[in-house]
Amino acid sequence: MVQVEVFGIREEAPANSCSCGGACGSETEKTMGEMFEDLVRFCQESDLAADVRLQFIDVFEDDLKGYDTPHTMFKNGFALPLVAINGVVRFYGGISNSKIYDEVRKGSRVAFM
Repeated sequence: MVQVEVFGIREEAPANSCSCGGACGSETEKTMGEMFEDLVRFCQESDLAADVRLQFIDVFEDDLKGYDTPHTMFKNGFALPLVAINGVVRFYGGISNSKIYDEVRKGSRVAFM
């Protein structure tokens, strides 16, 4: 099982500085929570639905204990949302369904080989 954790502020839009090379496929300004819900739907409809566990962690409302790297990155100015895959932050500033899919696919191949 591949764990994907998205750290953000559920009711706010990203700040437009995305590590995945653009607006993360979002034509309209969506909140981080809406982008996460799009990711959930995308993953549920993909071939990896049974291999991925998704979780949204609101950096203001949820407990960040045990999440040292994302907490440090957030405090040091990395744009939210931060996307961690199996505990390693891979993307910041947006949610790219296709890039996350590619990373999860790599992780699930490694986990099940």
